Amino acid sequence: MTKKKTYWLLLPVISLLSLASAQAQTPIRDRAVIAQQERMVFKQWNQNRFHPLPYRILGIPTNPNWYLTWALHPNYPNLDRRPLSPAGEQTQRLGLAAAMKISSDYYKQQADTVKNLAVREMTRISGALSGTDPLYLLYYKNELAPLENIEAHAFQYSTAQVRDYMQENGAYDWYLEHMKSLEERYGFAKTQDMERGQRILMYHRILLDLRRLQSNWEHKLALSQKMLAFRESMERRQQRIGQLSEQANQQEEMLSGILQRRIIMQ
Repeated sequence: MTKKKTYWLLLPVISLLSLASAQAQTPIRDRAVIAQQERMVFKQWNQNRFHPLPYRILGIPTNPNWYLTWALHPNYPNLDRRPLSPAGEQTQRLGLAAAMKISSDYYKQQADTVKNLAVREMTRISGALSGTDPLYLLYYKNELAPLENIEAHAFQYSTAQVRDYMQENGAYDWYLEHMKSLEERYGFAKTQDMERGQRILMYHRILLDLRRLQSNWEHKLALSQKMLAFRESMERRQQRIGQLSEQANQQEEMLSGILQRRIIMQ
């Protein structure tokens, strides 16, 4: 009997707990909340879906729930409060973001233009890139090649005798001094930052001075060659004269000996 009484006492409690747990999972569907969510997120601002409806009679709302919900702000259905409406906050933010992007793209384009102009200007006047100039590569580099190796071009077509003679009389030192001066100007023209036209003019002035110096140097080499040839011919002539004088002396001695012997015999 005690067990049966306990069972019948616990049965209502267990039933109530099971019903409470089942009702706790029951979904609630409020048309007013759903309509507000649809309006604010993805659907149009429909004034006919503002629940609860007023149910007007002769223009007077008769629904007490409407008074509880919309009486304090009756103008709300006439205002489009969607974030993505034409005048919504999100639309304004997106429009402002698009305008800022257009502005930033414009400033970026201007910055890139200034950068490209600066790079082209630096490339045009930079001494580090002067060796890539087309006119320099096609003409001036070959014409000014003697300044790259002065000693190798000094006696390129001359004999060893001429080289020794020019080094002995100081002409070679004069040539080196002037060539070193042109070499220094040439290096300055290649390494310093300046306008391309100014650089080309410097190349041309150095080339004119180099041609005058080489012309003078070739004239000196030619004179030296003639001088050495004349000296050699004079030495040969003197050697011949010496040989002839020796032969004449020998003949005179022979004649004088013959005469003396004749005198003695007489």
